[in-house]
Amino acid sequence: MRLPQLIENNKSRQSIINFLGLNYSAQTRGGELEDCLNLSTDDFPYMTQRKKRARESEYISPTTLFSKAGLFVIDGTRVLHNGENVGTVTEGRKQMAAVGNYVVIFPDKKYYNVDSKVFGDMEEVYTSGAGQITFASTSSGDGQKYATITTTGADFNFRAGDGLEISGCTVNPENNQTIIVREVDGKVLKFYENSFTDGKETGVITIKRPIPDLEFVCESNYRLWGCAGDTIYGSKYSDPLNFQTVDNSAGDSYFIQVGSDGAWTGCIPYSSYICFFKEDVLHKLYGTKPSNYQLMNSSVFGVQEGCERSMCIINETLYYLGRNGVYAFTGGIPELISTNFGTKRFADGCAGSDGDKYYISMTSGDERGIFVYDVMRNLWLKEDNTKALQFADVEGRLYFVADDGKLYKMSVENDTNDEEINWMATFCPFNETVNERKGYSRMSMRLELDEGSWLKVEVKADNARWKEVYTTHNKAAKTITVPIHPNRCDSFKVRLTGKGYCKIKSFVRDFYVGSEV
Repeated sequence: MRLPQLIENNKSRQSIINFLGLNYSAQTRGGELEDCLNLSTDDFPYMTQRKKRARESEYISPTTLFSKAGLFVIDGTRVLHNGENVGTVTEGRKQMAAVGNYVVIFPDKKYYNVDSKVFGDMEEVYTSGAGQITFASTSSGDGQKYATITTTGADFNFRAGDGLEISGCTVNPENNQTIIVREVDGKVLKFYENSFTDGKETGVITIKRPIPDLEFVCESNYRLWGCAGDTIYGSKYSDPLNFQTVDNSAGDSYFIQVGSDGAWTGCIPYSSYICFFKEDVLHKLYGTKPSNYQLMNSSVFGVQEGCERSMCIINETLYYLGRNGVYAFTGGIPELISTNFGTKRFADGCAGSDGDKYYISMTSGDERGIFVYDVMRNLWLKEDNTKALQFADVEGRLYFVADDGKLYKMSVENDTNDEEINWMATFCPFNETVNERKGYSRMSMRLELDEGSWLKVEVKADNARWKEVYTTHNKAAKTITVPIHPNRCDSFKVRLTGKGYCKIKSFVRDFYVGSEV
């Protein structure tokens, strides 16, 4: 923005050549906006509108989106993959992660294998009838000795390598233990020799492949990671269905307890470690295997409760919503990047990215909307008042599902969609950096306007009402001049509204300086 120039008759001129985004704070610059809708920084430094959205589907009560070999949608109790109903879960918000071909769903502890198309329970439980279980030592035909568990009931549904919890033994209580099964053959489970005390149990025995009640989950280095209570858990390598395998190998499952206060608020892999967040603490887990895992703790501003879906990595920077605003984390101290929001505090954050921008849906009291942060230009804009439930990137295209059940694809080509974009830009008050009262005589704008689009200009002096001073709908690249009745005022506001494509390249205002009163 150019500095005021004093010319004849005490007249001055100010020009805006850079449109600088949203600013709710008290410290503003020329070209910043106190409110806006459906604008974009794509043609910076010019002001223009966002790309269109395409409505893809509509659901009854969606809660969760996830991307793996297409799009997963949790709609009520239905698990949909690319539109096909593949399973059933309880109602409510879910945590999802993918390890290999497995997509896991918490807190239900369900999985779906995108390769085999199998939907099932992560946790496997076998409950015998009374007197059906026998512990014994046996030998194979080649002289190999085993310890076995045999049932006279239904076949076992475990896999070789599963870590099992055995409970209910009363004849030989020492057989109640956690142990890894080596082979599974119908009604027989085989283990290393000398694993049990031989004998037949008379009561009911429970054999279980347990899954912890993880509150948040993520994938890193081909393991499923999660946190619950005061513990961080890591699954067996390449097997998200096992958290109880300790075999003195690099592929063992892992857990570690932490002593920090507060509830977990999210987890995500970042750089060479995994971030486990609380609102005021960050736990970083380094390492590649149980023998070299290390946990480092930092007292920093973490992820706000209920905003784990706001975490998004763009160009090696992790963005998320904390209690004081949106933060950018690059490995050290998180940096607050939403100082332009002033004293406003937001909640219910969920976010996604197209690789260049950080899209975050947030609420502040009764206000809600999708805000956009241009990571290259450090500018904020507000798109509209939509409340998104979650974003997902599917093959490079960003989707979100709104609280009205509609699924949208963002940034579609303008000529392939008939969405009509209504937009608005309210500039921060102009006081021209002078203490005296001012009178405005005219404004000039260079702009481009598409056929069928229109633009309206309104002005407001001090605490007066908004007054419409200009409208246009002519298709042309031109300069318009807006005459203004020269009311004296301390500050001056301008609001632009329109529909359709309009690119504003510059904005000049003429004013004169009067007395201090």
